[in-house]
Amino acid sequence: MAYVSGPVLKHAATLGGFHIKNIVSYIPVLAFWGVAAGAGVATFTENWPLFQKTFYTKIPVIGNHWIHEVDPEDQP
Repeated sequence: MAYVSGPVLKHAATLGGFHIKNIVSYIPVLAFWGVAAGAGVATFTENWPLFQKTFYTKIPVIGNHWIHEVDPEDQP
């Protein structure tokens, strides 16, 4: 039997004090809540003109939905 002077310690990789394994396991949960928060913001700001002009009209496929063109007959 060999003599051991003390326990052999290994340093676990951390990022900001959190272990990398734990961070990787939380990625799906954080992604789900991030998408839910984004959908909530998009739902509640859809009719705000500032958000329409700044964000929604610049969406490639469905951006034309938020562009309001008034017919010439309806203009005074």
